[in-house]
Amino acid sequence: MRNFYVASLVLIVASCCWSCKKDNGTPAIPAYTVPTTYNFTNVDDTDQLKLIAMADQLGAAVNAANTSPATVVDSLVLLDMFNNVNNRFNDSALRLNASGLSLSNYCCDSARKYMITYLDSVGHYSKSTAAAQNGVAGVAASSANASKKYLLSPSGIFYSQVIKKTLQHGLFGYRMGEVMAEAAANNTLNNTNIVPGQGTTMEHHWDEGFGYFGVPIDFPTDSIGLKYLASYSKQVEPGLGSNEVIMNALLKGRAAISNKDYNTRIAQASIILTEIERLNAASVVQEMKETDANIDAGDSVAAYGTLSESLGFVRGLVYNASPSTRIISDASYAQLLTLYDSSNPSCPNLYNFVNASVNTAAQIKAKTDAIRQAIGKIYGFTAAQLAAQ
Repeated sequence: MRNFYVASLVLIVASCCWSCKKDNGTPAIPAYTVPTTYNFTNVDDTDQLKLIAMADQLGAAVNAANTSPATVVDSLVLLDMFNNVNNRFNDSALRLNASGLSLSNYCCDSARKYMITYLDSVGHYSKSTAAAQNGVAGVAASSANASKKYLLSPSGIFYSQVIKKTLQHGLFGYRMGEVMAEAAANNTLNNTNIVPGQGTTMEHHWDEGFGYFGVPIDFPTDSIGLKYLASYSKQVEPGLGSNEVIMNALLKGRAAISNKDYNTRIAQASIILTEIERLNAASVVQEMKETDANIDAGDSVAAYGTLSESLGFVRGLVYNASPSTRIISDASYAQLLTLYDSSNPSCPNLYNFVNASVNTAAQIKAKTDAIRQAIGKIYGFTAAQLAAQ
C-alpha cells in the first residue's frame, strides 16, 4: 500500500445537494470535492507496483544482451521471469518471487504470445558473435555514442525496446483500459461493503487502474520516477496535454465512485480509455521525430532503435480491452504496418527502411513523415500537435 504524505486536498465541488431522494426515487448524490492528489481512503495498488518492478527487472535482464563482445542471455531465465517461476527476481520488500503474480498472466493474449517469441529471440540472437548487419543478428554500436550498443535481429529489430513497449501496452495499458472499459459500461461491482485497506470492490478496481498508470499520487506536480504509460504521457505532453487529462479523470472518477456518482464515473472512464490510445499514437509520432534526428546525425544504428520502439507502440494500438471504443480500425492498422515494410508488414526489415547507403536523408524522412501523417489522420492530430510531439 502506498504511504505518501499529502500536502493538500481540494476543491472541485461536484453538484448541489438534495435532501434525501430525487423526485424519481433515485438516491441523491451529495455535494463532494475532488482532491488534487490521489489521496483517498483505503487505496491499495500494491500488486500493480509489484508488476512494474517485475517489468523493470525483466527489461534489465534483456538489456544485458546489448554488449560487445556478446553477452549470452538465457531465454529460459527470461521466460522464468515472465512467468515468475524458479525465483528469478532480485527480491526486496515487495517479495516479488513469492507474490503469486506474473507478467504473463496479466498480459492480454496477443501480447503474451508476442512476448514469448521476443524473449526466445533475445536468447537466440544474443549467442551471435558477429557484428550486426542486414541478415545477420549481432550487436552494433551507435556512431554518435560508442558506449550505446544494440542487439539487433537479422532484420534490424531492437528487441529490448519492443519488449518494453509490449509490456507497456499489452499489460499496463491493457489492464488499465480493462478497468476503464468496465467502469464506462456501468459495471455493477459492489460499492457498499468496505474492506479495510482496500475500500469497496468498485473503489479497489479503480485504484488498480491508477496503479497501472505508474505515477506518484501528486502527478503531474511530481513527475519523477514515472513508469511506462506515465513516462510517455510526460514525453508527449507538449503536443497532447495528456498528463492533466488522465490524472484529473482518475481523481474525479475515484471521488465519484466513493460518492456513488456513477454518471460521472462513466464519463471519466471513457475519457481515460480514449486518452490511453491517443498517448500511444502520439508516442509513435515522437519516435519518428527521434528517428529523423538520428538520421541527421548519420546514426543508422540508433535509428533502428527508435524505429523498433515506434513499432512496439504501433503494435500496442490494438491491445485494447474495449474494441468497440478503439479509434484505429483493423484496416488502418494494417496500412500503418505496411509503411514500415510493404513486403513484410508483420516483421519489417528496418535495414531496408533506413538503408543509409542507398537512400538519402530526405528519402528516409519521407518514410517517417508518411507514418507521422498516417497517425495524424487516424487520430485527428493537428499539424501543431504533430510538430510538438
